[in-house]
Amino acid sequence: MSNDEKRPGSPPDIVVNAIPRTVLFGIVAALTLVWSPCAAAEAVPDSAIRYVALGDSRATGSLDDPLSLRDGCFRTSDGYPQIVADTLHAGSFVDRSCAGAKTENITEKPQLTITGPQPPQIDALAPNTTLVTVSIGGNDIAWSSLVEPCYTLIPAADANCRSDATTARRVDAALAALGPKVSATLAAITAKAPTATVFLVGHGGIFGDHGCWPYIPTSDADAAWVVQFFVRMNDVLADAARTNGAHFVDVAGAARGHDACAGSDRRWFEGLLPQSLAMPLHPNHSGLTAMAALVVAAYR
Repeated sequence: MSNDEKRPGSPPDIVVNAIPRTVLFGIVAALTLVWSPCAAAEAVPDSAIRYVALGDSRATGSLDDPLSLRDGCFRTSDGYPQIVADTLHAGSFVDRSCAGAKTENITEKPQLTITGPQPPQIDALAPNTTLVTVSIGGNDIAWSSLVEPCYTLIPAADANCRSDATTARRVDAALAALGPKVSATLAAITAKAPTATVFLVGHGGIFGDHGCWPYIPTSDADAAWVVQFFVRMNDVLADAARTNGAHFVDVAGAARGHDACAGSDRRWFEGLLPQSLAMPLHPNHSGLTAMAALVVAAYR
């Protein structure tokens, strides 16, 4: 085709000829790079974000993805820390969360796993760490054993744990001991990574204001009492975060209506008898995604 011939719909000659060919080709190449699917999909990592995740099985992930038994911590790729790292395009990311971890396993004591002892998680921190998430405290007080008196073997039965004096004393003692442990853990994290933004991720969300036997095998009244137990526990965690310059991420508040008794399209947590590939009394894939979104929103 000669230079004098024009394709249907081509721009007037004056527009094309007014732009030097080298400049025109440069513009086309730049636009192609910007709008190509590959360029859009390959997000550039933010090298300023150096992220370390610490904590227990609430952070390690569900069973929707294959388990990593490399270090006995049962981490999977859909743990909320991995989702946070991917969403923020972290320049570096280290996940040291480990199922069964207590505060002492973060700060000073190796954790025994099926593949051997793991070093204290805090060893992953460095002075240039910029972001830390922590999920901890549940194993320190063995929270599931504290609410176990609420469970019934018969549908519609009422264990009346809410009125049991022994259960109340155990809860009071456990929560009183938890605060200093979490506070000391956060202080140690800040000392090791003094410029990092630290997020303490709250507990709760598993129980709602009613039971659903056999998944949450409690009466409605006892289920509501367990919700208040988590309110108290989160108050302890939030206070420890404030005292040590960390940020508290409220999971329980956002999870209302997404408890283990919710429908499959709304449920973020599994009950005593899981209905999806998640550990009992733990977040499922939807819950982990929601927890990651809460952390990202708090960070931004």
